[in-house]
Amino acid sequence: MQVTITETSYEIDELQIACQRLNNSNTKIIALHGWQDNSNSFLPLINKMPQYDWYAIDFPGHGLSSWRSKQAHYYFIDYVDDVYRVLQKIAPNEKVIIVGHSMGAMVANLFAACFPDKVKCVIAIEGLACVTTPDSEVTAQLRNAIESRAKPTSKRVFKRFDQVVNARLAVSDLDYDNAALIMKRNTQQVEDGIKLLTDPKLKHHSGFRFSPNQCQAICTDTTVPMLLIKALNGFKMISQAIENYGQLYTNLGVIEIPGGHHCHMEYAHVIAKEVDVYVNGVN
Repeated sequence: MQVTITETSYEIDELQIACQRLNNSNTKIIALHGWQDNSNSFLPLINKMPQYDWYAIDFPGHGLSSWRSKQAHYYFIDYVDDVYRVLQKIAPNEKVIIVGHSMGAMVANLFAACFPDKVKCVIAIEGLACVTTPDSEVTAQLRNAIESRAKPTSKRVFKRFDQVVNARLAVSDLDYDNAALIMKRNTQQVEDGIKLLTDPKLKHHSGFRFSPNQCQAICTDTTVPMLLIKALNGFKMISQAIENYGQLYTNLGVIEIPGGHHCHMEYAHVIAKEVDVYVNGVN
């Protein structure tokens, strides 16, 4: 049975943050998607967990949300600020559950470390800690970022929607239907064909990353209950992150489920049961 999802948005300065809502009186869940995905990636899971009050947002530059200004770039830490600003509007005086996938899981982790008073628990799907750069590579990281900004943008209009989906399939482990679900919200029909809505600057190299030592401090400061959901055929970096940082968390549980990196779309029914049990245990 399909649940009724409504569209809304929240204004942050001059940015419009798009959000898909499942209105319910139960505990609020804030859903944070991965890099170059959007809130549609959570629709399979929302449909399996209709008893919760869902807020699935599109990060700036993704889906139906605004792009950052021409002078701005997409720094990981700014997504944490986006979450803070949205929560000030929807849940200023209550703790919420944050469900994050991939980059969104890392954003949720850093947010929980900074604002444990605003988070009941974190469900991290195929994402833990943060992507780091060793101290010895800081200048190379910055150089790559600056050079990537100077490169021309590739063509972003396709003749047919299936071409968009196939382009996404070429760089992911998604199946066709799930790739189409994500790209439906990342595209717009225009006179010339199908236009991508994602900001091309998302593909620029990051000019700044935390060092491994800084990442360790973030993990140590993450004191709220946190469940990491690792996919059997997911990203290898997740296993490495568990090895490097898992012991630093105050309250980290880890489970493994079938599927690939987008296991929350492939096996939404499995994750829904695990999350419901975990959340009720936290409560």
